[in-house]
Amino acid sequence: MSWIIGVLLVIAGAIIGFFIARYTQTNGQSGNLEEQVEKSQQQLGEYQREVAEHFATANAMMEQLSDTQQKLQSYLNQSAELLQQPGSQGDLPFFSEDTIKQLRVANSLNQDHRSGRDGREAEQIPRDYTEGPSGLFSDDRRESDKKDPSNIS
Repeated sequence: MSWIIGVLLVIAGAIIGFFIARYTQTNGQSGNLEEQVEKSQQQLGEYQREVAEHFATANAMMEQLSDTQQKLQSYLNQSAELLQQPGSQGDLPFFSEDTIKQLRVANSLNQDHRSGRDGREAEQIPRDYTEGPSGLFSDDRRESDKKDPSNIS
């Protein structure tokens, strides 16, 4: 009889242990699931903030681009109007009058020098372009090198 009581106690202990284990695992799993849900919600909120910041930054950049485009358009319109005014093409508004005079004098001197009207005759042609032997490959040098081989540099 003592062995029947022992077996019944083991069976009763197993049944009680089974229910206790199931109850604790269910609570543990639901706690774990609740943590995962909270973590996912936090990540979603963080992602939504990042997307909102991105859109705000993109919007600010688009406004800045629009302002820059409007400024460029007004500048181009002003430039086109300035170019279309009669007599504006002959003026050089970005140079002072003294600078314009100096440029004109320098330009006329440069043209005189090119055309040879400065009173001087054309200078002699450089030696490399003269007719006859000259320079490194002249016949005189080759002959002297043949006579004295120590003369080669």
